Amino acid sequence: MLLTAAAVSRLADGAAGIGLALAIINRTHDPRLAGLVVAAFTVPTLVSGPVIGAYLDQMRARHLLFAGNQVMLAATLGGVAVLAGRAPALALIGLGLCAGLTAPVLTGGFSSLIPLVVPPASLPRANALDSASYSTAGLAGPAIVAAVAGAAGAVAALATVAAVAAAGLVLVLAAPMPTAASGLPATSLRAALRDGLHLLLDRPLLRDTTIATTVSLFAQGLLPVTLPLFAVQLGRSTAAGAWLLTALSCGGLAGALASRRLLARWSPRTILLAALGGFGACLAALAAMPDLALALALAVMAGLAEGPTLAATLTVRQENVPPQDYAQISATAASIKTGSYALGAAVTGLLATTLTGRQLVLAIAAGQAAALIPLLHLGASRHAAPDHTTATRAQ
Repeated sequence: MLLTAAAVSRLADGAAGIGLALAIINRTHDPRLAGLVVAAFTVPTLVSGPVIGAYLDQMRARHLLFAGNQVMLAATLGGVAVLAGRAPALALIGLGLCAGLTAPVLTGGFSSLIPLVVPPASLPRANALDSASYSTAGLAGPAIVAAVAGAAGAVAALATVAAVAAAGLVLVLAAPMPTAASGLPATSLRAALRDGLHLLLDRPLLRDTTIATTVSLFAQGLLPVTLPLFAVQLGRSTAAGAWLLTALSCGGLAGALASRRLLARWSPRTILLAALGGFGACLAALAAMPDLALALALAVMAGLAEGPTLAATLTVRQENVPPQDYAQISATAASIKTGSYALGAAVTGLLATTLTGRQLVLAIAAGQAAALIPLLHLGASRHAAPDHTTATRAQ
């Protein structure tokens, strides 16, 4: 039930970015505004994520945060659907900010519950399924947007996403959630934030994994606005951009489901290097595709390469973070990456005035190459200092 609630809740979140972009472009014909609103949807997590994570580690009524996020998401997406093209740009950006305020419960929040309800021997399978729920949301969300936008328009598609968020509220309220461990000493919010950030920076593999995936997500933040523009260069409508995002997520789902077997054979660092490198190479090839059919095939391959990234990241966290700090580390790291994604989305609007859709896809591919640097540096530095992960696995 918890996994179902997470999957449906993430479905609305996964559809929100492309839904917002299409609706605003359709109503205002302004890709810069679309990029700013998508960015506003993710920026608040930089501040709210660490705070929400610290509270989740200690609060007993966890349902309140998860349910509150669904209400906020449904209301604000519905507001953009009504006001796009009618209200000032600042009003739309403000709604985007509100929509993203509690978003960390969907990223770090649900994932932080896994070690509390799953025995250690079952964690690889649980991580794969949790990672697959993100990919499923990324697959079905844009597909819903594309289908509804093609049949009834982009604004109707965004309204549908708001309805999905409302449906997620029912499942969140019904899902069983573990309470915080009563035997742990109470910690002030300030101390929890300080200790959590220190832990995040102190563990080399945890730190460098966070840096690498943050850089990757910055580049991926360009996707919701870039893919509709790329679709136009292929001679299709902007709605075809949602199908490209769907194809990425389709491959990502297959890659996520395969992550359990991959992690049984190779280390998380090796999986991350292969995933980010393969993702970037496929995106570079995607930029050269002459038609939509070939572009969709390359998008599936790109998603397949990137799919194991999250499961490998979750494994790194679980091997390096004590249970009592897991929610905060998970939410903090997820918030940093989401904020990076937001910056990428904001930059898209500026780049779109000078670069074509193909050039933007190449820029995203270059971002994946840059994401490899901290992981490669970590491998080189192991000759000078041991990694905490080895000790943690031995425990």
